[in-house]
Amino acid sequence: MNDEILKDYGWCQVIKRGDKYIIRYDKGGVAIKMIESEVSKKDANRALANQLEAEKVIIEIQKRASSLE
Repeated sequence: MNDEILKDYGWCQVIKRGDKYIIRYDKGGVAIKMIESEVSKKDANRALANQLEAEKVIIEIQKRASSLE
């Protein structure tokens, strides 16, 4: 399936893959490690607005992931 990159901030991309929305971002650390997380259309639209909103969406994703551990 083809990825449609809706927005590329360099450190983060908002992608549409079929009917799903994905945020691909650098997890951080010494080496670059790109992580992909599926998000709702609402969160994808927030991330498309600007880099600050994209960062907020990613922080929310990371908080949810850490609460599951």
